[in-house]
Amino acid sequence: MALGEPSSPRHASASALARAAAGEGHSRALIRRLLREPLVQFLVVGLALFALHARVRPDLDRAMRVDPGRVESTRAGLAERLGRAPDEGELAAALRDALDDERMVREAVRLGLDRDDPIVRRRLIQKLRLAYESTADVDEFDDAALLALRDAEPARYSAPARLALTQVLAARGRHPDPEAAARELVRQLAAGADPGALGDPGPHARRFGLRPAGDYAGMFGPEFAAALADMPEGTWTIVPSQLGAHAVRIDARAAAELLPLPAARPRLEADLAERRRAEAVRAALDDLRRSDPADLTALPADLAAALAEHDL
Repeated sequence: MALGEPSSPRHASASALARAAAGEGHSRALIRRLLREPLVQFLVVGLALFALHARVRPDLDRAMRVDPGRVESTRAGLAERLGRAPDEGELAAALRDALDDERMVREAVRLGLDRDDPIVRRRLIQKLRLAYESTADVDEFDDAALLALRDAEPARYSAPARLALTQVLAARGRHPDPEAAARELVRQLAAGADPGALGDPGPHARRFGLRPAGDYAGMFGPEFAAALADMPEGTWTIVPSQLGAHAVRIDARAAAELLPLPAARPRLEADLAERRRAEAVRAALDDLRRSDPADLTALPADLAAALAEHDL
């Protein structure tokens, strides 16, 4: 395009879209930074608690209002349950039941039944904990944070050690003494016999490529898998199992390996999200302990001092 020529509509549209995308990305980044601010988190939790209080302890003086929105919501829910449109009698009965439930909740609150009920207490604690957890930043995780978690706990984020083996079975029920039969198999195999030409048929293959030890435990039992741990490579050894006795040779081993980030990412993100939620709850509880400390004055001084060290 020559200098001085007006830009084409397509070029102007692309520029506008680019500016809009950049602005949207900046807005998202700003929101994420704000959500990490303690004051903003405090306000979010406060609003959540206000809403929770309104739901758990309803306004007892407010009239129960039946408006068109409530009628249509009830009609839609009833239609979904019935699989058809409800008639007016069914709709009225459903509305009456919902209003009766609300009346009973109000009466229970008036009588103080919500105060000493352990089930209600647990439900309130659960809702409050969820409100605290909702302040945690669990929407995005940068690679540096994920790698730091992986490297701090390599055993958790590693592929397990694997081993390849060959096994020849002396089946229980085919031999009066399966271990004696397995010893004869070991003698022949050590002399160079073909493993495929020896032994009894069984439910599993004779040769296995690299697999975690847990796979062998699932096929042959935990006793068999445990015996593989210290077995030297290339040597035929007798190993008992739930199937009988086996002549077993370890053909290869592969050590446990730290998973690359793409493979470990789903588990890392889930674990990091759980940790951030737990940290949000701990921070909120620290604030609650400071604002609502326990009165320990009725306790002996030494016991009160010991308990105070635990931030009661």
